[in-house]
Amino acid sequence: MVSMLDCICRVPQILSVVTENSGGIFSPLYKAYGERAAKADEIVFIGSGTSNTASITARYFAEKASGVRVSAIAPSEFLYNLSARNPNALYVFISQTGTSILTNRALDYVKERGFMHGALSESPDTPLAKNSGVFIDMRCGYEEYPMRTIGYSATVLTLMLLGAELGEKRGHISGEEKDRMIEDAKKAISNIRPVIDKAMAWLDTNRRAMLRCDGLFFYGSGALYGVALEGAVKVWETPQIISVGYELEEGIHGPNYGFNHRHCVIVLNDGGIENAKAVSLAKYMKLEKNGGFIVGASPVREDDLAFEPAGGDFCCLEFAAAVQVIAYRLAEEQGRDLFAPHDNSVMDSYFKSHA
Repeated sequence: MVSMLDCICRVPQILSVVTENSGGIFSPLYKAYGERAAKADEIVFIGSGTSNTASITARYFAEKASGVRVSAIAPSEFLYNLSARNPNALYVFISQTGTSILTNRALDYVKERGFMHGALSESPDTPLAKNSGVFIDMRCGYEEYPMRTIGYSATVLTLMLLGAELGEKRGHISGEEKDRMIEDAKKAISNIRPVIDKAMAWLDTNRRAMLRCDGLFFYGSGALYGVALEGAVKVWETPQIISVGYELEEGIHGPNYGFNHRHCVIVLNDGGIENAKAVSLAKYMKLEKNGGFIVGASPVREDDLAFEPAGGDFCCLEFAAAVQVIAYRLAEEQGRDLFAPHDNSVMDSYFKSHA
């Protein structure tokens, strides 16, 4: 049987396919809208759950590469709580299985108004892809577990490359700059398997601190904020430990006052502009609360998960592998049978998010 770890280890292969086919992935957009697609003055990512955390992760680079504003919005927010919607934006609807009810409803809203749109999904046969008619292939194929790992990483990379593609079309970046970006993506992809191996070894000796905590808190800045949110989702749904994701700066504006010795903070650190703050938070939790780890650059002690990010702006893909392994290993150590069927019939009798 295919384990969840097998899925995580399959990610580099899938992402390599995405980079090798990046030129053709977005051709349906140009077929549907021609040069109008490149003239969009905003890009809006709409999706729920892992599709939303992937959008938040990707939006920073997509905005930098495209030269236009990029937003990540939950479909409920888009439908019910926005008062102004941009008629000149490109709306990208995201659902791996294409069955998200509100994402499809938000797509209907955009279609009725003639706004540019596309659907990012696992196959052209999903309900979302059929509903849109403009299918963007995330190339993840079928994924065996509802706790999405392949789909998250494939979505992040595809949305980032969409930003680069539109940036080149708009003249915001050159073809050479785009090629360098893709090379950075390849470097990140090449480092995913080493990160997986390091994370597995690291958890052999450090998992107990996470298993005995009352709450696990992921921190990250920039794109790593999205990875922190995804880490929190994966840890809550897989080992079923209470977990929260924070943007680094915001997470020390109040939440820090609530930490105690029963909490564990994992700081995702790329060694960039927020390096000093990331290290200081990890030190505080280690020395004062006995519950903190650095993942990535600038380790504080030998018990940190140290690795040098290789992919520049695409290093979020490397950090994603680390948090995915954390979720998997903690579930295994707690004895959860991940091979057991997921029976959501009782919950579905109360509410449904997918149909």
